[in-house]
Amino acid sequence: MAISKCSKCDCTRFELKEANISGSAYRMYFVQCSSCGAVVGVVPFMNTAALIQQLADKMNIKLQ
Repeated sequence: MAISKCSKCDCTRFELKEANISGSAYRMYFVQCSSCGAVVGVVPFMNTAALIQQLADKMNIKLQ
């Protein structure tokens, strides 16, 4: 199995850091290298799947 590495420093440890993105209406997280801070991805601050499940439960809708 491949091990993900930072493209800048080859570190294999990553972390989430709340990001202030200009013009964004929603809070986001950067997925960044724990060593050098290089950003490798962006994910929503809120757990979208969990929010959808909560909404479905309140509406008595069964999701698969």
